[in-house]
Amino acid sequence: MRDALQTPDPDVKRILGEFETRSGLSGVDYELKDRPDGQALIIRLSNPTERFYRVLQEINASEGAVTTSTVQRRIPTNRLLSPEARYFHRILAESLNINRYSFKEDFFARYTKSVSNAEAQIIVSANHIVFGRRGAGKSSLLLYAMRLREKENQPTVWVDMQVYEKRSDSRIVFDVFSDVLRQLQSTESGPSDYSHAIRLLERSKETPEIDDDKIRQMLPELRQTFSSLRERSQDLFIFLDDFHVVDRDIQPKLLGFIYSITRGNNIFLKLSAIESLTRSWDATGHTGLQVPHDAQTIKLDYNLTMPDKATKHIEGILDAHAVYSGLPSVRFLCTSADVLPRLIWVSAGVPRDAISMFAQAMTRGTTANRSRVSVTDVNLAASEMVSQKMRDLEIDVPAEEDENAVSGVLERVKDFCIKQKRINAFLVEIINDSLYQSVLKLVDLRLIHVISEGITVGEAGRKYLALILDYGFYTEVRAAQSVDLFNKQTERVTYKQLRRLPVFARIES
Repeated sequence: MRDALQTPDPDVKRILGEFETRSGLSGVDYELKDRPDGQALIIRLSNPTERFYRVLQEINASEGAVTTSTVQRRIPTNRLLSPEARYFHRILAESLNINRYSFKEDFFARYTKSVSNAEAQIIVSANHIVFGRRGAGKSSLLLYAMRLREKENQPTVWVDMQVYEKRSDSRIVFDVFSDVLRQLQSTESGPSDYSHAIRLLERSKETPEIDDDKIRQMLPELRQTFSSLRERSQDLFIFLDDFHVVDRDIQPKLLGFIYSITRGNNIFLKLSAIESLTRSWDATGHTGLQVPHDAQTIKLDYNLTMPDKATKHIEGILDAHAVYSGLPSVRFLCTSADVLPRLIWVSAGVPRDAISMFAQAMTRGTTANRSRVSVTDVNLAASEMVSQKMRDLEIDVPAEEDENAVSGVLERVKDFCIKQKRINAFLVEIINDSLYQSVLKLVDLRLIHVISEGITVGEAGRKYLALILDYGFYTEVRAAQSVDLFNKQTERVTYKQLRRLPVFARIES
């Protein structure tokens, strides 16, 4: 609350400015009280946590302030327009693209641990491949391990594999090794000089023809370069984020060459990837990382087979950001208890999709002059997100010609659910053919979602995957108003309910 008759003195203005700069909030609500020794400043927040008290204490200590200042609780008239909600909206946007620089010193205050205790696995000295759909938290888990190692001054290297997207040439091996060595050279924790190995790699890249034998000839010297870390009793973690973007045919070869350097050298690989787009081992060439002998897998997808766990995890993520922003919880911004369950269901338990949808729902609520987010806002946000998922389909999956191509299967599923059966859930028989593989890719791309990983329908021995079509395809389609929404209450479904679902059939040849 601000009294128009009171004018802040210079010291109060300075404290307010510093508080907004350090806390991230802007336009904070405050009250001034006149005292014999000057004005007293009361900053009012929805949830004044220790972070905000600490900010004020640091300002007072560093600047020698004479004004008495404190933080008190208040409930804003319009919650979505409050400074806390505006900041919350901003940090949700920042959290949608995780990289090695995300959150920095505030990382652990804003990180929510997985329900499967994956954090305990990722920090051990072993090779790991973290699988999950886009936005499942793979990069965040890698970043958790890196931040812990940074606190302990342990050497780490982070390679953003997006730089090598769709690369299929052998020079990628030299480029990745050069990237790793340059990062080690720039850190205080690494040995002082990697220049010779870097120059060797740069010269080798200029060779017109690069075959596997040429690369193998360089491996002993590269291995010796990295062995200096072992001699100093230090282990090195190399994080390869979004490994699946590299051309699938060269993935096992690249991993094989890297592993030939790291194995037994106190160096451990931590990969994040989409499983259906990843080929870590080539059985014919006997190269790459073979699971579970050379690397262990960590799967982060809670999907809709465990809606209770997905809800707990995603609400925990949103709450961590909300409390950091000065809000009591994410539910503080919701019109009813139905908003978050709907958010979990339409986002199919994918954390990044849930974060993005809630941010979009906040924007819609604000535009409609509502003070809180409604279920309708969430549904409309799901419709907006489907266009981004379709762009991901074009990026991640190459064009194919047969009737079971990924994009073709998606169109058939949409027609089956919206026009033919008028229900958003269906079954697909688990048979390792092109149709089933296309379905799995659509699951990885969050265009259809698993609600049961295996049920028996009809004759024994035939198992089916139960799925739902993404909400974004029909929430704004007038013709889809008659589509029956399976499990609208987002509860754990029974096998009896699942067995009643229609079977998505294969095209007969």
